[in-house]
Amino acid sequence: MNTGVLAWRARTDRPAPAGLVAAGPALGALLRELGRREADSLRRLQLAATRDLLVVLGPAERLPWVDGVRYCAPLAGVPGLWLPTTLAPDAPAAPAELLHAALQRRTGHAAMLLWTAPDLVLGLDNALPARPAVLDWLTRECT
Repeated sequence: MNTGVLAWRARTDRPAPAGLVAAGPALGALLRELGRREADSLRRLQLAATRDLLVVLGPAERLPWVDGVRYCAPLAGVPGLWLPTTLAPDAPAAPAELLHAALQRRTGHAAMLLWTAPDLVLGLDNALPARPAVLDWLTRECT
């Protein structure tokens, strides 16, 4: 779902990453990096995707480091709302809880990534475990 026009501001709290987002050339590089990993190192990682974007969720120490990816984390106090680690919506009149509730009503997802460049809301409720078969399918579909 496209987010429409939403202003963003730099985050001052900079949380530790709990996920990463890859698009463009970084998407193929990320899939190749994940494909080289042993099944054990994929444990505890989950994947959500569109045709043009891949989200990997998991503990920071398990996330791959690939050029061009950007990092995300759930918002403190609103665990169902995931944002870039460097940006936050600039909506001082609307607390994050209200933004999350409005997005829940609109999308039907309890957990979602609110992203910019590309602007979208991606449901994370149905993220899949990072298994070799899922990675193979994503590689065929996304590259």
